[in-house]
Amino acid sequence: MRRFAPASLSLRLVALFGLLAMVILAALGTYLSHSLHVQLERRDDEELAGKCRSINHLVEHAASLEDILARRHLVLDTLTGHDQLLVRIARADGSTLLESHDPTRTPPGIDLSQVDIRAWDSIQSWKLGDLRARYVASKPVTRSGEQAVVLVVRTASDRMLLLAEYRSDVWWAAGVGALLAILMSYFLVRSGLRPLRTMAAQTRAVSANRLDTRLDLQAAPRELHEIVESFNEMLDRLHRSFQQLSQFSADLAHDVRTPLNNLMVQTQVALGKPRGIDEYQALLSSNIEEYERLSRMMESMLFLARAENAHVVLQWQELDVAQELTRIADYFEGIADEAQVRLVVQGAGRLQADATLLRRAVGNLVANAIRYTPADGVIRLQVDAAGDGMEISVSNPGAGIPAEQLERLFDRFYRADPSRSSAGGSSGLGLAIVRSIMMLHGGQASVTSSPGQLTVFSLRFPGRSAV
Repeated sequence: MRRFAPASLSLRLVALFGLLAMVILAALGTYLSHSLHVQLERRDDEELAGKCRSINHLVEHAASLEDILARRHLVLDTLTGHDQLLVRIARADGSTLLESHDPTRTPPGIDLSQVDIRAWDSIQSWKLGDLRARYVASKPVTRSGEQAVVLVVRTASDRMLLLAEYRSDVWWAAGVGALLAILMSYFLVRSGLRPLRTMAAQTRAVSANRLDTRLDLQAAPRELHEIVESFNEMLDRLHRSFQQLSQFSADLAHDVRTPLNNLMVQTQVALGKPRGIDEYQALLSSNIEEYERLSRMMESMLFLARAENAHVVLQWQELDVAQELTRIADYFEGIADEAQVRLVVQGAGRLQADATLLRRAVGNLVANAIRYTPADGVIRLQVDAAGDGMEISVSNPGAGIPAEQLERLFDRFYRADPSRSSAGGSSGLGLAIVRSIMMLHGGQASVTSSPGQLTVFSLRFPGRSAV
């Protein structure tokens, strides 16, 4: 099924503005028309009631009903200038006494005797076919005591006819106003969206070689500040990631090149002339060391790649932390003796974690600590409660780490002391693996250090832990 592309933002805004203008103008025109209708109808009713009072006055001052017929011209004079007013004066028994029936002002088919009088001395509505009229009826009494029935009907109104024309003009004005609003909104929307076009032009300038480009926050409207800030933060993250990736590629090439060069040079030297069996065996032993170094590097990189893509499945189990730390200390006891340092385990507690990954993370920290601890130094493996979690720390004395290097310690291939990059076969990936393991556990790894003081690496496990 074909999917239609969404309409542009400009078109949507123009359509919404146009619709809004039409609704507002239509509502305003309707309100004005209704308000004028109410006012004109009230004035017509006042006039209708006034004519009824005038005729009642004539009837009440007449000597008798017959006298009204003799003074017929006074009743008709009352209606002069009001062609839409009809009058019927009837006797008490309902027979017509007088009726204004001038053909020039009486619509055809109107029979005032058919009016169903529902109330007296109040204005009512009356409908006969397509004709709508309003009337008022009363029962005045002559001086002789004879009762009459006076009915005054308005069949039409000049004001209402004017209102119909006014209503038509209002709708025309509303339509033209809506059209003008749509045209004006088009230009206003284009002007209002100019900052977005400017931002689009700035973003088109961003490339792999210009990741330091940032959108101008001051030039953007206040409503777009959050978007601009978020976009700039995204560019900052991309810039840092790109720099780290570039540095990672360079470090990887450097670290792989060293063992490969060693293998190639040693092999070329060995092939330069015939050698004895002992020399070939020594060459193969040296090559095995380089191969093992490459293998460890590839294994570490594979683990980091799997961890970042959440392909590592944790085997959760409850662990006795002190027992695990003691096991790690026993494993590194031989290496520590050679380096003339001691390992001390302190604290106790239990936590939920993957045992293999926990041992690998702490083991990497211990291996680093042994590498950089001076002779006769003490490395402490300590566990403490941290809120509802658990914190494992590995501390060691030594030269310390400068503050500007602390943030990069967990980056891949980064070494605080490049001169010792090959010590102990270090690949520069150990701390990066520690951070990935802690991320898999939902925790975090951190380090505190200062020159000449203790260096403390901490592994903080979250709320799964229990003391």
